[in-house]
Amino acid sequence: MLTTMILPMIVLAQGPAPAKAQESVLPVRAVTLFSSGVAYTQREGRVEGNATVPLTFRTTQINDILKSLVLIDENGKVQPAIYAAKDPVNRALQSFAVDVDKASTLGGLLQQLRGQRASVETGGKTIYPPASFGVGGQPHTTPINKIEGRIVSVDLTQNPSFQAQGMGFQQLVIFTGESIQNISASEIKSISLQDPKLNKEFTEALSLLAAGADDKRRSVTLRFEGKGERRVQVGYISEAPLWKMSYRLLLSGVKEGSTLPYLQGWALVENTTDEDWNGVSLTLVSGRPISFIQDLYQPQYIARPVIGADLSVSPLPQLSESAMEDRSNIAARAAITNSMMRGQGGSQRGSGFALPAPAPVTEAGVDGPALIGSVEAQASGEKQGELFTYKITSPIALPRQQAAMIPVVAQDIAGEKISLYNPATDTRFPLHAVRLKNNTGLHLKGGPVTLFDGGIYAGDARMLDIPPGDNRILTYAVDLGLQGEVQNKGGSSVETSLTIKRGVLISSRKETTEVVYNFRNKSDKSRTVLVEHPYNAEFKLVAPTKSEERTPSLYRFSVSVPAGKTEALIVKTERPLSETYALLDADINFIEVTTQRKEGISAKLKVALEDVLARRRKIQELESQSRERDVEVKQIEQDQSRIRQNMNVLERNSESYKRYVQQLDEQEIRIQALRKQATELRAQRASAERDLRAFLDKLEI
Repeated sequence: MLTTMILPMIVLAQGPAPAKAQESVLPVRAVTLFSSGVAYTQREGRVEGNATVPLTFRTTQINDILKSLVLIDENGKVQPAIYAAKDPVNRALQSFAVDVDKASTLGGLLQQLRGQRASVETGGKTIYPPASFGVGGQPHTTPINKIEGRIVSVDLTQNPSFQAQGMGFQQLVIFTGESIQNISASEIKSISLQDPKLNKEFTEALSLLAAGADDKRRSVTLRFEGKGERRVQVGYISEAPLWKMSYRLLLSGVKEGSTLPYLQGWALVENTTDEDWNGVSLTLVSGRPISFIQDLYQPQYIARPVIGADLSVSPLPQLSESAMEDRSNIAARAAITNSMMRGQGGSQRGSGFALPAPAPVTEAGVDGPALIGSVEAQASGEKQGELFTYKITSPIALPRQQAAMIPVVAQDIAGEKISLYNPATDTRFPLHAVRLKNNTGLHLKGGPVTLFDGGIYAGDARMLDIPPGDNRILTYAVDLGLQGEVQNKGGSSVETSLTIKRGVLISSRKETTEVVYNFRNKSDKSRTVLVEHPYNAEFKLVAPTKSEERTPSLYRFSVSVPAGKTEALIVKTERPLSETYALLDADINFIEVTTQRKEGISAKLKVALEDVLARRRKIQELESQSRERDVEVKQIEQDQSRIRQNMNVLERNSESYKRYVQQLDEQEIRIQALRKQATELRAQRASAERDLRAFLDKLEI
């Protein structure tokens, strides 16, 4: 069984065919790359008259093409686009009169042609007679004979010699109209079908098999109808590699008159298509539009119910981590911080990263001013709707299966050097970090960042997307000049209040945690340490009263540590806890213990609990008394049963029988009295419970 997927060309008739169709090529003129893994490609060109434009796509792109294809004909009309339908070969071949998918041998094929007219040619074979007495006979050719008629049957008896030749049969039976002839498979030279329609279908079926072999490319034919020369556009979405960003960050200000860090961003784009980009307008979009693939190419078949005659069937129902709180002022502090760094041994303004040397010496480093003067951003950024785009200012040329680096960011950015301490990362040493504030006006797409400080490599960092005005912290090295320590003082729980509200005793408590961070600065420069402390929404920050900023999972506190000094940060948090007890059914011993407390309970609340305790005990006593009556009644009834059994064996006139009768009378009187008392006690208990409920409903202290 063949399983190759084939795509027969389906032509739709749309009015009269154009007089003459010409082919035109639409080159790629613009490409927009999205960070969601897709690209919008726009082709543009000029056509004249009625034009047919074939485009070839990879099979994996067809679903995106069918979903997103946009066609524009400025002064004409767009006609239906034609593309190769997708269907399994074995299903498509079932539509032909001859199913070549099932015909693995000539015999199997002829079996399907029973009743069809055919012309069978026999003979024409060279026979070599066997040698006799060492002398070979003369070879001769059998005469050619042509037999025409209808195929009656095929003898599919298995024969190894015929199977080896791929025939799959031994005898073919033909009815000529006058006689039935039996033709041996070994004598058949050729068989021709005499029905032109059947011959055509057989040829098409074989072409279908051949077309299924090429499953890597598919053609989509675009048709435009109009007069004269005019411009047409074609646009579509297709899968594309993610465009990426990499950055270079110079921590010390290297531009004349600036103390801010300098950021340079390079966009990495790849042309993985099957054609070159020449003079293409390229746009890079930072954002994640929702994109998906829906299988529109694969034909869908719905199983339909088979119904008998005169049956009416009802149709089936149709089933239709940036900061959350930011109190930092990076831009205001950046100039001061970087100016201090420059005064402590950094590069001097306008002199690069190295001090003038007495003799020219080549050093391995980055010449900041030269770097800035060598690279200009080749993109303009702007917000479009909810997305941010980098529009490459000049058309690019990028050969197929090649990639390019394009500078799109080259400007100062607000930032300050800090040390970031998180004990979950390292309990001893903080990390060198730079806190950036995106004042560039651009949406900075996330990517790797290579940092340079004082003209030398300082480390690498990873950066998430930074929208305009937002902050990010980039860590790039271990700060060995600063040592940290964390001490978890544990937690404590203190009761804060004891209240009653509508019969519910509420015990309110406060749980407090305390963590101490100690830092020792062993360097000769002051340090600003940003401490990351876990954030728990259940706890309220007590000390410090405010954090510098908060992320969804962390507090951040700023601590200044002078050179050679030690500083500490104490973080306290607390959360309220409460326990509730329904006084109507709470354990009576718990209520008694609570009334005996010496502290944490007011006199009014103590009196109320004692009243509740007395009422609960009264209810218990009434319940106990009614239960005692019920038990006594049950005991009497058991004794009466014993007496009646004894009476059954006694004479009615005997003294014993009379004594038992008197005893039963006395017991019945006692039972009636006990039952009456039990009923009264239960009524008193119910009344006491109602009174207690009413009392508790109004009790609030």
